[in-house]
Amino acid sequence: MLTVILVLFRFLQTAAYICLFFFSLIKFKEPRGKRIAITSAIFIVVAGAYCAVLFLYGQELAERLIIPVQIGLCLLLIMICSADKWAISLFVMFTQFNLYLGITYLSDLCTTEDSGLVYQVQYLLNRTVLFGAVLFFNFKYLRPRFRRLVDILGKEWHLITLAAFFFYVLEVVILYVPRFYWYEADNRWYLVASSYLVFFGVYWLIFRSINAIVEKYEGHERERILAQQNKMWEEQIEEQKHAVNAARRDRHDLRHHYDTLLGMLGAGKIQEAVSYLNIQTQRTEALDLAGVCEHPAANAILSRWLTRARENGIRTEIEASIPQSLPMDEVALVGILANSFENGVEGCLRCSDGMERFVKVKIAYSVYNGAGKLRIVIENSCQGDIVFEDGFPLSKKPGGGAGTRSIAYAAERYKGMVEFTAQDGVFRTRVLLHLTQQT
Repeated sequence: MLTVILVLFRFLQTAAYICLFFFSLIKFKEPRGKRIAITSAIFIVVAGAYCAVLFLYGQELAERLIIPVQIGLCLLLIMICSADKWAISLFVMFTQFNLYLGITYLSDLCTTEDSGLVYQVQYLLNRTVLFGAVLFFNFKYLRPRFRRLVDILGKEWHLITLAAFFFYVLEVVILYVPRFYWYEADNRWYLVASSYLVFFGVYWLIFRSINAIVEKYEGHERERILAQQNKMWEEQIEEQKHAVNAARRDRHDLRHHYDTLLGMLGAGKIQEAVSYLNIQTQRTEALDLAGVCEHPAANAILSRWLTRARENGIRTEIEASIPQSLPMDEVALVGILANSFENGVEGCLRCSDGMERFVKVKIAYSVYNGAGKLRIVIENSCQGDIVFEDGFPLSKKPGGGAGTRSIAYAAERYKGMVEFTAQDGVFRTRVLLHLTQQT
């Protein structure tokens, strides 16, 4: 009975490791909590059935069933929880198996006792420590890098998955053929060590090469997004400059408008004079810019989005302290402000009826010991269903997300930082730029 209990505990330990390993790397289907509960229930039921087989038919049959049982559980976990493509999920599965086999063998090798209760306890403790180290590394360091590769790579995953699968077959043959290694004198350690050296070497070479490709791709993508955004905002700046010039021309021509109105009134054309005055008033209001800040380009784009927000019934507050001259490209500044403000307005428009819709903008520029800092904080009301991935909100628009990436790239250009958060119905965009040097 004690053996059955220990085997059950070992099985549950393995099941927990499998689940946590998958959870550390895969993208989850929603609703997450429900899927985790279903998976956990299935694993517990299978653990009970496995122990029943062990109790009724003996240890040897139970040991031969462990591999198909583990594969079956992993496939169920993939179908229930993973939102990734099958090639990616299978790569995670076989990599997990490869590490599991190595950890199991190493735990057995490091156990000082040959058998009995002390052996079982030492073996379980060794596995716990090694499992914990792998999972900590996955959650802390590996996941963001792995998810970046998932976003970039396509059919390449099929070849990478085949490499993981072939290595798994090799390890199974080394450890379990013709008999399980623990039933005979252990003369296989050099084969295991050599194979894992090859395993880690191949993985390192594959992912180093892929990372180089990804970095090159991301560099091109960054340049493409920035160029696209810059072209758009250059056009917006030109449009605002034309609006300013038009407003100035209208003010210059104000005397002519007065003469026209006086002529209409003198001729008794009162209705025509009223219509003419209304048209000129509306035109002037449309071209007029709010005095938001001293910086011309920032003032123009903030005025534009302030008008759009208020036209949509969004309460808008702006506190902007931006000097007339900044040591940065005005197109980059306009891109950050326009993308942030546009995202804020769109977030408000997606709010359900009855929710307060607001956008608050706070911008401050400060200089200390010759070091300039521009701080931008934009808050807006939002729905509570915003999903984040790698620190970026996932856009629901087809092809969306370029705006937030553009903000991040611009902040990176000025050695700054950007942060997107959503809490209690408020979405916040925080940007900090270091403007000590012209980039």
